[in-house]
Amino acid sequence: MLYVMAFRGMLFVAKRIYHDGGRGRASASAISIATAGVAVGILVMIVSICVTISFQREIRDRVVSLVGNVQVINSQSLYRNHSLPIQITDSLMDGLAAVPHVAHVQRFALCPGMLKTNEAFRGILLRGVDASFDSRFLADNLVSGAVPSFGNDDAPSDSILLSAEMASLLQVSTGEKLYAYFFDKSLRTRRFVVSGIYKTNMADFDSNMCYADARLVQRLAGWAPDQYSGAELMLDDFDSMEEVSWQVSSMLFMREDAYGQFFASPRVDELFPQIFSWLALLDTNVAAILILMICVAGVTMVSGLLVIILERTRFIGLMKAMGSTNGQLRQTFLYLSAMILVRGMLFGNAIAFAFLVLQKMTGIVSLDPANYYLDRVPVYFPWTGIILVNILTIVVCVMVLVAPTYVVSRIHPAKSIRFE
Repeated sequence: MLYVMAFRGMLFVAKRIYHDGGRGRASASAISIATAGVAVGILVMIVSICVTISFQREIRDRVVSLVGNVQVINSQSLYRNHSLPIQITDSLMDGLAAVPHVAHVQRFALCPGMLKTNEAFRGILLRGVDASFDSRFLADNLVSGAVPSFGNDDAPSDSILLSAEMASLLQVSTGEKLYAYFFDKSLRTRRFVVSGIYKTNMADFDSNMCYADARLVQRLAGWAPDQYSGAELMLDDFDSMEEVSWQVSSMLFMREDAYGQFFASPRVDELFPQIFSWLALLDTNVAAILILMICVAGVTMVSGLLVIILERTRFIGLMKAMGSTNGQLRQTFLYLSAMILVRGMLFGNAIAFAFLVLQKMTGIVSLDPANYYLDRVPVYFPWTGIILVNILTIVVCVMVLVAPTYVVSRIHPAKSIRFE
């Protein structure tokens, strides 16, 4: 009971100091600066985490939507600069689809060539797809036209899907015809009709990737109907990619297809290490920002608390003369610090969420797609990370605030009452 009464008393005193801070010019400034320091720190940390994680997820998902999480390809293709065929049967597709965490499997065939019009020409990588192709990502990123339904007709479709970059260079639009040339053992020519134009802002893909019917690509490459460049596995959990790759590798280990070729199952981060290494570097930047902002919040809180304690020297002396212990006074100023800390955190969280929601709805902060693959800053709310940032800020600030409260122990009642 006595402990509860003492706690209420210290909390009451802390509230009075907090609300009466304006009576002391230095205290008022110290409380305002400490509150602003905490608010800015929380604001920067939350925005940094949300934007960085959102950026990583958006780029990662775009790459995965284009090439899959895990690919099953000819093992020799790993050491060549061009695609070699491998037999992808329906039974193999069913086996891959049965692997845990695999949400979708689709086949693809690659063939290099050149598109030409009367105005220009362009080297391309023709990507053949069939009825298993998931076209939702391209449909969401269409500039004009439509995504053809590949592989559903008896005869191969003569439709082609171009990127906006290639369409601009070749000066073509949807519905127009153009010729493609393929060089292998002999020159082969094919006429296509532009059915759609897409733009993903992924320069590595948009610069040369075209989509056509897989049966047509197989004929141009001289492959059998069951030969493809490989199969792409789309997973329901990106973090399970390594596990799925290992399971697929175990399933296909030393397995030979009907043409004497062996399988390999690389992950997307192994196929495009430059992109994923760049994304991994962002984690280091976020860690540096978190450490810096926590230090800013801690330093402003410590400075503010010291100013408040020094300005309240006479008050501390009177409280000691009336019987308050050093421990009780230290707890009083810790409660005061907690009030300032909570207020600053509330302001910081409110401003951060207001900005992030505004960005999510309007895209007011834009990016250069040529450098960042996106045309605006994406926003995603990783609630676990946001909660952990708030908890970490509270824990660190409270820990560093314990030391300044020991100044109270050095204040003597007789001297402090005469303090001016």
